[in-house]
Amino acid sequence: MHLSENVIKIELLLLKVLFVAAILFYGLTVYGATLSLSPSTGVYTAGQTFSAKVVVNTSGASINAADGTLTFNPKEITVTGISKGSIFNLWTAEPAYSNSNGTITFSGGSPTGYTGSGGTVINITFKAASAGSPRVSFSKGSVLAADGRGTNVLTNMNGGAYTIAAAGATPVPEEIEYVAPANTPKAPQVVSSTHPDSSKWYQVKNAELSWAVEGGVTAVRTLLDSSAASVPTKVYESAISNISLSNLDEGVQYFHIQFKNKDGWGRVAHYKLAVDTQKPTAFDITLNEGSDLSNPTQTLKLTAQDATSKVKRFLIQLDGKDPYEYIDEQGSSTVQLPPLEPGHHTAIIEAFDEAGNGVISTFSFSILAFDKPQFTEYPKEINEQVIPVLKGITRPNAKVEISMLQVGLSISRAEAVKTYEVQSSENGEFIFIPDGRLSLGVYEVTAVAIDQYGAQSEASDAIRIAVQQPGYMKIGSFIVSFLSVLIPLVALLGLLILGTGFMLAKLRTLKKGVTKEAHEAATMLTSEFASLRSHIEKEKTNLESSRKTKKLTKAESELFESLSTALKTSEKRVQKEIGDVEELFD
Repeated sequence: MHLSENVIKIELLLLKVLFVAAILFYGLTVYGATLSLSPSTGVYTAGQTFSAKVVVNTSGASINAADGTLTFNPKEITVTGISKGSIFNLWTAEPAYSNSNGTITFSGGSPTGYTGSGGTVINITFKAASAGSPRVSFSKGSVLAADGRGTNVLTNMNGGAYTIAAAGATPVPEEIEYVAPANTPKAPQVVSSTHPDSSKWYQVKNAELSWAVEGGVTAVRTLLDSSAASVPTKVYESAISNISLSNLDEGVQYFHIQFKNKDGWGRVAHYKLAVDTQKPTAFDITLNEGSDLSNPTQTLKLTAQDATSKVKRFLIQLDGKDPYEYIDEQGSSTVQLPPLEPGHHTAIIEAFDEAGNGVISTFSFSILAFDKPQFTEYPKEINEQVIPVLKGITRPNAKVEISMLQVGLSISRAEAVKTYEVQSSENGEFIFIPDGRLSLGVYEVTAVAIDQYGAQSEASDAIRIAVQQPGYMKIGSFIVSFLSVLIPLVALLGLLILGTGFMLAKLRTLKKGVTKEAHEAATMLTSEFASLRSHIEKEKTNLESSRKTKKLTKAESELFESLSTALKTSEKRVQKEIGDVEELFD
């Protein structure tokens, strides 16, 4: 007993030394520690108990002491219990409370120092006395840095504001974190091979979880439910280091686990398991209400429904181009498309929920072009010494892109086009002057306007400008052109006359030859046919002489008569053909 009292006296002495050192070595360095009540809000019913704790956020500084006083209205809430937290082990003033005065006080420290964002100083159990809106506030406090000077780095103190409903009312339930006794194990560090990030959604319904079992742990208890702060209930007397969970429900569930040692059950670890295996049930795409279809920049409204997780990731393919990703971080359910040219457009969009389940929808629309520009004044013909001036009209304050094509060139159309840019006035008028004289030829000019909002017009009707030589040069050029045609024509006519005479001479010579040959053929034909008739008569006479009667039979007479007739007919036909040949050359 005396030894324990001596230890306590030594601890108190050390703590007093820490405070004295803090006062002696006070400096100017200021950090930003905060004392807060957690949770700072809650809804309860009259007669219900609830827990809160005082936590310190050191904002990166190392501290070794803190004290404070909280006040409350005992007619609204009362304190039923108070216990020490985990970051201090020396107490100059034990945590205490007074329901009659409505105060809670504490003053503790640690020679080793503490750095963190949520260190528990004390745990408090309240009881709601009556309906109302009680507040628990810090009336004073300090947090001393472990800098050898005891610098007070406290900058903020945040109390709590609660709502107490009447006993018959049904308040909104609030999760109260389990407060572990001193010297019990810290919360296990849970890891998962199937759901590695507890803040994300997964399509996997079977979970594998594991954790490292610390020395001195004698038992483990777990629980799987839909509450974020439940205390585990299933006990494993032999400390397990992993677990398999199968057929998880769609939505969010929590795996709770805590260790036990000789001093009791420690802090609870809560591991979130978010499961969504179903794709979104509906996905519609529309234009934003009141959209101006002549505006090249359009905003699409994306309406996606998913029963489990949110839909905020979209993969967009516009007019068959490479798709790009859009994340709706603000939850606006809209996406602004890049500027589009007038015409028909198609958007194919796949919507994904937080687990990566996707559904595709298609939407088509048209960007309208406004009225095409018009050229109001322009020369149709100019000489090459003159620079033309063209005037036109379109939308006010629009950019006008002028395209000038020299037609008839052997190069490609793209190479033959020159482009210029002018600006229309507030009245929509524009003037275009080329940057130099134009070479001889014919030019085709068109214009496209783009207004101040990016909307684009149709191309204007094409106009043509002929660039010619001056008058005196045109006459000389005409004479040269005329002579260049006349001289070859005269030469060609002379060659035609010579050729015709030559052909006529040849024809005359040919006629004489043909006539001569025709006469010779006719004479020879008459002689040969006469000889043939004489030969037949001779053969007839010889045949008659050979007969005793000196006469031919009837058949023989008819044969000789037939041969004589055939010879006469053949002679007349051949003579006619020779006559026809002679007539060709007459």
